[in-house]
Amino acid sequence: ESGLKVNHPASFAVSLNGAKGVIDAKVHSPSGALEECCVSEIDEDKYAVRFIPRENGIYLIDVKFNGSHIPGSPFKIRVGEPGQAGDPGMVSASGAGLEGGLTGVPAEFIVNTQNAGPGALSVTIDGPSKVTMNCVECPEGYKVTYTPMAPGNYLISIKYGGPYHIVGSPFKVKVT
Repeated sequence: ESGLKVNHPASFAVSLNGAKGVIDAKVHSPSGALEECCVSEIDEDKYAVRFIPRENGIYLIDVKFNGSHIPGSPFKIRVGEPGQAGDPGMVSASGAGLEGGLTGVPAEFIVNTQNAGPGALSVTIDGPSKVTMNCVECPEGYKVTYTPMAPGNYLISIKYGGPYHIVGSPFKVKVT
């Protein structure tokens, strides 16, 4: 289901296909809160689950029949346009600085956030030495420059829109 908007009622139907029992639904918002939802009978074989989304992002909807998840549950439903919530799945990173580096020499990479919508970017670099790191905006998103001060393996974690790693993160980088 797409085209759902914040503060606009959303609903979907569940068919029992002749089974007799109790339908129960729970709606989990993108931030993890439990949203109120209403399960009502349309006819004896069909139920409607209704809820009002309060935030943009991916909702998880548990639909249970007699206490067990129905096939496909929990269902993922996006509210808002893709990227309104800052989608880490739409962020990519590239550049020589993610592949390797030399001690004392600045290395750089680009974090492309163009299609991800607004969100907070977090970059951490862990390794045998502290690194000086600089991040500046660029047309694709952000250019990150760092200078490793000791040889060894470094781990570069890139997160966007909350505690979620982007594709490929954390990156392992060998500095010589």
